[in-house]
Amino acid sequence: MQKDEYRAMFELEDRLWWYAGMRAITATLLDKHLAAHSSLRLLDAGCGTGFSLAWMTQRYQNTQAFGVDVSTDAASFWQMRDLDAVAIAPVESLPFTSNQFDLVTCFDVIYQLTGEEARQAISEMNRVLRPGGLLFIREPAYDWMRGAHDLAIGTRSRYTRARLCALLREQGFAVKRATYANTLLFGAAVIHRLASRTSGRAESDVKPVPGFLNKMFESALKLEARLLAHVRFPFGLSVIALGEKVTR
Repeated sequence: MQKDEYRAMFELEDRLWWYAGMRAITATLLDKHLAAHSSLRLLDAGCGTGFSLAWMTQRYQNTQAFGVDVSTDAASFWQMRDLDAVAIAPVESLPFTSNQFDLVTCFDVIYQLTGEEARQAISEMNRVLRPGGLLFIREPAYDWMRGAHDLAIGTRSRYTRARLCALLREQGFAVKRATYANTLLFGAAVIHRLASRTSGRAESDVKPVPGFLNKMFESALKLEARLLAHVRFPFGLSVIALGEKVTR
């Protein structure tokens, strides 16, 4: 991923509709599973500029939060977010001993890896989790949805729900929940992504949109967050899975 992409993320993660809406969806899917924890030790694998790590630290009290990312460009923003428990490292080789985290999160990371690298990354996330620990992973969906944005950010592979679940099970996880998300806006997104192919340019979707559109799109994702408390979506722009480390 290019340095300009990390700068755009840093400047927009607190208010752009996609980030705000996905945080609401993450909270819906995670909160009830973490309610029993009086303290939480978590790792954000591929933490980028660190916004999600800071957000989870604030949301889940009494949390020891750690992050890793392979990019020195991403790391340049950590100090601006007052993050100190972070390290430059690949998700395929996590710099932690085994069995020490209650939760590992991975937000849109392994789609940039080869198949073998992705398997190794999930294996590493399993290794550092305690027995019964949780992995929350979100990745972009459907290879046929590739567009100019994928060229800009270096997409290697998009995932289906079945493929992501199979990957988790292969590496020792029981899948507790799996769903697509960003479903209500799916039709418009398909048109946008497929049309973007015609330009042949690499162009990121991480950019400001007019205020009324930002509010409308964010509201759609927050409605999805409420619905996901009760249902599973059969398609969407993102696929999300919650896996539990199985005791062997």
